[in-house]
Amino acid sequence: MVIYLIIAWRILYLVTWGRECPALPGDVVFDPEEWQAAWIVAYRSPPPDNPPPLGQMVRLIAGFGGFLGRKHDGHPGPTAIWEGMQKVRAFAIALEAGCAAYFNDG
Repeated sequence: MVIYLIIAWRILYLVTWGRECPALPGDVVFDPEEWQAAWIVAYRSPPPDNPPPLGQMVRLIAGFGGFLGRKHDGHPGPTAIWEGMQKVRAFAIALEAGCAAYFNDG
């Protein structure tokens, strides 16, 4: 039960800060593994040296959860962010496993 409260708090935190503080650096909320994995999957390119702004990261992650980001759609909600975060966590684990396998083969 406690773990669900922590997850709900983080999702609400992302919803609120993504709307009210979109210019903050993305690494204020996201671990490097999370934002880099999301970037690689979304853009099919290496991540930038510096994390993108929080507003951009929240929209990118919500996109994995079904948020379309059209002009009239407004801000992403908790459901899209929650579903997107689940996928991003899986991307980060896969990226870590892939890197470990690559470096252990050499």
